[in-house]
Amino acid sequence: AVVSTQSKQWYQRRVHGETDFITNILMLHIISISLLSSLVASQPTQCCYSKMVGEVNYTLVDNMDTSEWGCKDNCVYATKDGRKVCFKSGELAVTCQDSSSGGWPQEPQVESNYTARGEMVDLDPNMKGYLVGSGQKVVIWSTDIFGITGENSKRRRTKEWADFLAEEGDYTVLVPDWFRGNNMPVGSFDPTWVTQVTNWTRIESDWKNVVLPYLETKMTGPLSIGLIGTCWGSYPVVLLSRFNNIKCGISMHPSHDKLIPTVGQNETEVLSQVVAPQLFMTEGGVADSVKAGGIADEILGDKITFEEFNDMAHGWTVGGDLSDPDVARDVEKAKKLALEFFAKYL
Repeated sequence: AVVSTQSKQWYQRRVHGETDFITNILMLHIISISLLSSLVASQPTQCCYSKMVGEVNYTLVDNMDTSEWGCKDNCVYATKDGRKVCFKSGELAVTCQDSSSGGWPQEPQVESNYTARGEMVDLDPNMKGYLVGSGQKVVIWSTDIFGITGENSKRRRTKEWADFLAEEGDYTVLVPDWFRGNNMPVGSFDPTWVTQVTNWTRIESDWKNVVLPYLETKMTGPLSIGLIGTCWGSYPVVLLSRFNNIKCGISMHPSHDKLIPTVGQNETEVLSQVVAPQLFMTEGGVADSVKAGGIADEILGDKITFEEFNDMAHGWTVGGDLSDPDVARDVEKAKKLALEFFAKYL
């Protein structure tokens, strides 16, 4: 491995016969790899959002000028322990683990002309949410990167799902705008934006100081709360599931396994704090950590259930093409499983 660093203070140590420079100010590790020729040809300027180099998984966290370190492109990745890396050419094999040729897993988009039954409400002067239903039990829906406000939200069936759960399950469903109007730029994927909105300190504060107080003013009696999220939304689902007032959590085509290391957290530590039963509904080609036998299974044990939809692509529940009979079949299956899980635990 070839390692470079910027620092006023550093020291040197031996790791498996290779030189590793450690800094207490700024580290940028440059790891030698060998890109598959097909990958080089198919994405000369794109970055995989998640890729395996040798036996180590890396997640995209930034796009910056890496010429100072002689890297092959401007893609900057993080390891699960928070180290920042870019890559030179070398001998290790690399596999792009995205469901598309590069970047965040490819997100299907739909033109939704659905007429929502609920209403947009002010959770506080700067935070909106979508509210539907009048049941005594509450479902909190956390969106994917398309959000619940702005132009991007029209590319999703999020409100349709919320209305379905409210009617079929007799729940009050709230979709908070965790992004607080800071929506993803239309037509582009920005890893810097993803890092900004994936902020547990802010999400936890909004949960305790905005969302819960709002629910307490709307509901009578003790709150019984279930969580559900798609893609990015699995991050708040998994992290909020540490609280005792959460009865259960559902993550559909989850992405928390990529987001957690992106923001410098540890997946094992995060999962170890989960107390509420979980259901993961995954698409084909996902990382082992969100499937049976992976790290979530090892840590959560009988608190987690897995359903694999291996014929589906990322985002199918809220963005898949319903004219495709296979997609329509699996969207209906996902709805049925969600209702059954909520009925069991909520």
